Amino acid sequence: GVNTALQLANYPPTLAKREFNIEVERTIRELNGEQCIAWDEAKADQKQIFSTRSMTDRITDKDSLTQALCKHLGIAAQKARQQGSLCGVMIIFAHNSPYDERPSGFKQSHQFAYPTADTHLMSKAVTQVVDQWFQAGTRYYKVGIGLLDLSAAKNKQEDLFAPVANSALMNIYDQLNNKYGRDAVFVAAQGIAPKWGMRRDRLTPQYTTKWSDLPKIKC
Repeated sequence: GVNTALQLANYPPTLAKREFNIEVERTIRELNGEQCIAWDEAKADQKQIFSTRSMTDRITDKDSLTQALCKHLGIAAQKARQQGSLCGVMIIFAHNSPYDERPSGFKQSHQFAYPTADTHLMSKAVTQVVDQWFQAGTRYYKVGIGLLDLSAAKNKQEDLFAPVANSALMNIYDQLNNKYGRDAVFVAAQGIAPKWGMRRDRLTPQYTTKWSDLPKIKC
């Protein structure tokens, strides 16, 4: 016989608990102004952060592969900074399609001497791995970066011999990108006009978030 919110609010809470469950009872008490349901105030931090992409056009040269990996490193590092995390171990991988005649590629881990979320420092590590593992003749199809062994930046254990992290630069870096849009500022290792970039000629218009995509009406 309960068909409206008012009827539910007038339903005896103890009877609702007995006939249904405690959540129904709490809902009735909430409708009557009694706070019973608490919401999580903070989202749990991610334990791992990955940024990967399958390419429309295969990557065949070392410079393009480095640019693509540094691009994904920038995305992953920014996510780590947003949740206040530092990375201890980074996974770098690139391979061709498993349907190719000769599947090939590499997957390499890099452990930092000190946990970091500095895009510049991490990009140098990516470049070193590509220089070591790039295979000429491989048509790379999928690339990506994974950040593992994440720890809270606020609990960072300082070390007398650790290089000074340029956190101020990263803060300005993130502020500019948040204000003016993604990649308003980026490391040059990502490439200025990458030929490996995604095709966006069929991208769905962003009617609610981009001025240039607003429909134009002429009367």
